[in-house]
Amino acid sequence: MRDSIEQTSADTVEDIDQFDAIIIGAGVTGLYQLYRLRQRGLSVRIFEDGSGVGGTWYWNRYPGARFDSESYTYGYSFSEELLQEWDWKEHYSGQPENERYLNYVADKFDLRRDIEFNARVASAVYDEREDRWQVQTEDGRRASGQFLIAAVGNLSAGIASRSPRSCFRIGTGVASIQSSRRYFPTSTTSRTDSTFVGTSSSTPGSPRQGS
Repeated sequence: MRDSIEQTSADTVEDIDQFDAIIIGAGVTGLYQLYRLRQRGLSVRIFEDGSGVGGTWYWNRYPGARFDSESYTYGYSFSEELLQEWDWKEHYSGQPENERYLNYVADKFDLRRDIEFNARVASAVYDEREDRWQVQTEDGRRASGQFLIAAVGNLSAGIASRSPRSCFRIGTGVASIQSSRRYFPTSTTSRTDSTFVGTSSSTPGSPRQGS
């Protein structure tokens, strides 16, 4: 009976990927943490909800989304070569270039091999007996790590259901409502038939913004 229990336990452990560190989110911070931890020789895995890197610059695609500070201040400084290679096209760079930059970084430093995309974390539980974090995604993938870094951003959770201020209406006639965080342009979306609600930084800007 004891042998059977031990065998079952061993099989369960084999189903759980083991890492030194687990990171949630492949945005600006998540990519940097992955780079630094790999430099230190640690095994690392990022779980990313989206299908690509970029974090806020992957999810926020609404018209006018851009940096609110000078572009160079958002660039990574850990690599002199990267600093010299990348030339920001705008003083306050827009979302498309910001996303391209983070994809460039991911490719340059081969970060994608340690990222699982379309992997939304459902739970992260600290196991005191094992002294490890047990992480599971919504689709059932499981991993264990001594360290857990939640690089999801302070404002990563949308609040459209609680307030219309973070939404805007697309189209005319029978229109739909989209949150600025979950805005993905379609062939039927145009600026000329869009109404923007709100004046906060999450509200889509005019074509002249950032010029």
